[in-house]
Amino acid sequence: MLFDYLNAQGSIKLASLVHSIGRTSLILIYFMHYDTNYHPLSSASVPPTNDWSIEKRLIGLFKPYRRQLGLALLGTLYFGLTNSALALIIAAMMELFAGASAAVMAHAPLNLHLHRSLLGFDLYNVTLNGADAARSFVFTLAMLAVGLVLLKDVVFFAKEYTLWKVTNGALTKLKSTLFERIVRLPLAYSDRERSGDVIARVTYDVTQLEGAIRSSINISKSMLYTVIYLGGMFAMDWKLTLVAMAIFPLSAVLIKAFGGRMRKAARNLSLNVADYTAFITEATGGARAIKAFGQEENQAKSFNEKLKENYRWAMKSAKYAAINSPAQETISTLGSFALVVYCGLQIINGTISVGDLTGFIVLLSNAYKPIKDLGELTGTTQRAVASSRRIFEILDEPDEAETIGSGTLKPEIKGRLAFADVKFAYSNGKEVLRGIDLTIQPGETLALVGPSGGGKSTVMSLIPRFYPLRDGRITLDGIDSALFDLKYLRRATAYVPQETVLFSGTIEQNILFGRDNASPEDVRAAARAANALEFIKRLPNGMQSEVGERGVQLSGGQRQRIAIARAVLRDPKILLLDEATSALDTESERLVQEALDRLRKNRTTVVIAHRLSTIQNADKIAVVVDGRIAESGSHTELYAKGGAYRRLCDQQFGG
Repeated sequence: MLFDYLNAQGSIKLASLVHSIGRTSLILIYFMHYDTNYHPLSSASVPPTNDWSIEKRLIGLFKPYRRQLGLALLGTLYFGLTNSALALIIAAMMELFAGASAAVMAHAPLNLHLHRSLLGFDLYNVTLNGADAARSFVFTLAMLAVGLVLLKDVVFFAKEYTLWKVTNGALTKLKSTLFERIVRLPLAYSDRERSGDVIARVTYDVTQLEGAIRSSINISKSMLYTVIYLGGMFAMDWKLTLVAMAIFPLSAVLIKAFGGRMRKAARNLSLNVADYTAFITEATGGARAIKAFGQEENQAKSFNEKLKENYRWAMKSAKYAAINSPAQETISTLGSFALVVYCGLQIINGTISVGDLTGFIVLLSNAYKPIKDLGELTGTTQRAVASSRRIFEILDEPDEAETIGSGTLKPEIKGRLAFADVKFAYSNGKEVLRGIDLTIQPGETLALVGPSGGGKSTVMSLIPRFYPLRDGRITLDGIDSALFDLKYLRRATAYVPQETVLFSGTIEQNILFGRDNASPEDVRAAARAANALEFIKRLPNGMQSEVGERGVQLSGGQRQRIAIARAVLRDPKILLLDEATSALDTESERLVQEALDRLRKNRTTVVIAHRLSTIQNADKIAVVVDGRIAESGSHTELYAKGGAYRRLCDQQFGG
């Protein structure tokens, strides 16, 4: 092989050079993440206050993949070095052919000395005497080139596959962490943020980030290739290389000039996507209202306005990208042409050889391409930085445990609830509860009644600690509820809302929300207790029947009984019922009410009721007006008082 051939003629130290570069690269990859305690997805990380902190966290996504990246970097090094070696082989061949041609033209014997070194390393140093030696040398070079190309293809596949594995692994982890963060955010976040905005962050912004991660890898490869090719160019002619590098600062200026504009356009585009995604979500959810009030045309007009804004920012982003790419192309083309002219003049003057020029041009074209790629990837990277900021904003939101706090106590729960001077305000600062005092004994049913907006739902939401208290105290069996482990407290509670929320999937899967490790027999028993088993049996696939998005395949009464079956399966100590029968027909209400009466036995129950006929047998009724308990007692006691409860009854029953 050529290495043996050349080694006999001179000295070759490329192997040790590549080995040193490889070791250095691995060390750089290992320590590229700045801080061994830093985690890019943790909310404890530094908030994304500037682009550098964003980019630092993006780099940190690859921390678990140091070894794979190190191997990919070695593959990239080999790929670049192979291209450089091929350029040197071409240069050697052209130099040999030029010498042979000159000898033939002069009718003189071939006597040629070929030598090239890099940083004191002899790449080759060989003397060729005669045509046979030249032919042998050409054949050896050709075989070496074929071997390098074949091995380069294998390395390229392994490198690219590894990089895709790293990219997809990092993205999968990011998506998983993002969704886990979303479901763990406090309800206060959902109250203030539009669902469409959250959806846009999980879809559009993650997609943009996906492109950026791949672009970042390509940029890293481009930079490494450029360094390798510049090294080969220096080996051939350091003066020419300095001349060629004159265009690099111009490319950097362009990247800098367009980067800020691209980033601004990308951020505004991201915000606009979130805006119209939220609009679509609201329009889809409110389709009945839109049709009922004949607002189709107005909704379409509003959406078109949002699309026009989206188009405007998308075209700004496209404009900067479209300008940047040909500008980079122009710089590289003019630089290459000027260099070729300069080199041609040097050949005429006899300063450099045709072989040197050929190899140098090959390396130069390889070096310019990564620089051009850097410019083209700038737009993708800037869009990703803008999207990353919005993703990290969610990841940096404090989760429910951080906002509300979680104790550690897990005592046996009997169900005695007590509110002591409880005051509460939502994030807008408006006070909703102004001093609630209530006591509910284990197994009792408390009904909350009163005008809308009085604070009934807020009282119920504070029992499972959906929101932190502002003032006052809520105790469970005499223990401050804040001292309970949050998950343990909620496992002891079941909530049946007025508007039942079912998830896409089967009936069985929805019932299992109550207790996901329950057996099929337990699920059937819960459905039977909820008066749901009969209608489930009549469905084509029984328990395996799909409920559709938000349960659209089922009637309101059927959905409500599935929700009750969930609560039955949970077997809670505390039951929360938020007007569970208000929107049902008479027959469905009867079946649901029977199931609820069965469920309430031996459980502490809090009921929000608008139909007063459903709660007249409650152990205690509390009338909530303007954030306070106006009066409380049994139905008979309150009706006899002739106060707020009496007026509510008379309004409903025509008394």
